[in-house]
Amino acid sequence: MFKKISFFIVISFVFITISCVDSVEEQEQQRTPELEAAEIDAVINQIEEDGFDVDTTDLGVYYVVQEEGTGPFPTAGDTIFMEYTGYFLDGTVFDNSFNHFPEGIWEFNYMENSLIPGFEDGIALLNSGAEVDMIIPSHLAYGIGTESIPPYTPLIFATKMHDLKPVIQP
Repeated sequence: MFKKISFFIVISFVFITISCVDSVEEQEQQRTPELEAAEIDAVINQIEEDGFDVDTTDLGVYYVVQEEGTGPFPTAGDTIFMEYTGYFLDGTVFDNSFNHFPEGIWEFNYMENSLIPGFEDGIALLNSGAEVDMIIPSHLAYGIGTESIPPYTPLIFATKMHDLKPVIQP
């Protein structure tokens, strides 16, 4: 638990410092792929300086394993029971499974829902009991933005896999 709290304190500190330079409104208007890359680099460097191991998937999702899980990793069709919280790099929560599902547990069949590519890629890292924090670059999330997510905005997801039930093979 302490490592997870420390992880988000590090990220929040880095981007509170960056955001003090410009107003939020100016940053949103000026968001570019270059700014996003610089933000991600700053966060990754700070996380590593604070002693966390940051790995990257083949697709390009950065992740920190907070807690190793046990058992198989998900494959298409498996039923997943997980919780998540989505953050912007400044620590602002933009989504949370507790807002949508009883007891905050999202139950769904892996690779049968329309998810952002980076989140789907990150889920592949989770087995029962695993806790993983993902940093998803915008090109694997919402790219040039949505109504509630500014353009070129990387996202952080704190995830926990509660259970995984493999699909029954005929």
